[in-house]
Amino acid sequence: MEVERVILTSVYRLGRQGIFMSVSPSNVPGDQYLGGLFMYLWRTIREHLFLTVLLPLVAMAIAYVAALQLPTVYTAQGSIRIGKVDGVEAVSPTGAVSRMNSLSFKQRVVQATNSAGDANRPAQLILGNLIARQETADTVAVSVRAATARQARDAIAAAVNLLNEEQRRTLGPLEADIKEQLAASDTTIASLVQTRDSLLALAREDSRGASGDPAFATLLRVWLSDLASRNEQRLAAAKAEQRALSARLGAWRNYPTALLDEPYTSPGFALVRPITIAILAGAAVFLISLLGVMFRGSKAVRPD
Repeated sequence: MEVERVILTSVYRLGRQGIFMSVSPSNVPGDQYLGGLFMYLWRTIREHLFLTVLLPLVAMAIAYVAALQLPTVYTAQGSIRIGKVDGVEAVSPTGAVSRMNSLSFKQRVVQATNSAGDANRPAQLILGNLIARQETADTVAVSVRAATARQARDAIAAAVNLLNEEQRRTLGPLEADIKEQLAASDTTIASLVQTRDSLLALAREDSRGASGDPAFATLLRVWLSDLASRNEQRLAAAKAEQRALSARLGAWRNYPTALLDEPYTSPGFALVRPITIAILAGAAVFLISLLGVMFRGSKAVRPD
């Protein structure tokens, strides 16, 4: 209210000097009010250049130099492909994002990077700046800030390893079961192949006339032919099952969680850029100085 009274009084005085029409301070038109406001601010700044111009510039220089002394932090960014077993994801990309953004997961990452403790600066940087977001249907983008470039890269690698551990715990039994079925199929195929070889050996002995009875020899050949045919059918079915099981463990359906490429690391500042800090400091000092001058002037100004 004091500042407004000063502005209105200034407009009134300017009116008395012929710049505006003579009006009372309580009934000043809007355009004259704004004109008086800008002229009052300009006159205040011009009369107090040190406080309103030079002092903010000095504050900007000091803030800029001080900001340059702040420690540098490093940001690492990478893309993680969520692993699958038999085409099944241990966790969806959305679930992986929620998991990586949780405090418990970040604490495990800090422990995996061998930080001294949660109270030190590197640990706090990782805890507060490990951020994951879904990038595509099966990839997650992750970024982390740390005191050194190596710590930032190690944090991303630790996050990938932790996701892999959780994948093995969730889908490990499924993979083990498929491998057991594949091993049993291999054993069955080996047994059927051995049986086929034995039947072929018996057939060769019969063809040499090992039996003197023609009727018995005919029955034996029919029996061996039937056994061989059934054995071949079982062998074909076993090989088909083996191919299906091998396909379930194929590289396109079974792969771990991994980084798509090396993390990109770039240096930065812990808070914001030094020039931003300098501008904010200068603006704050300017406003404080201007308000101080205006309030001090309001005590000295009295309407005629």
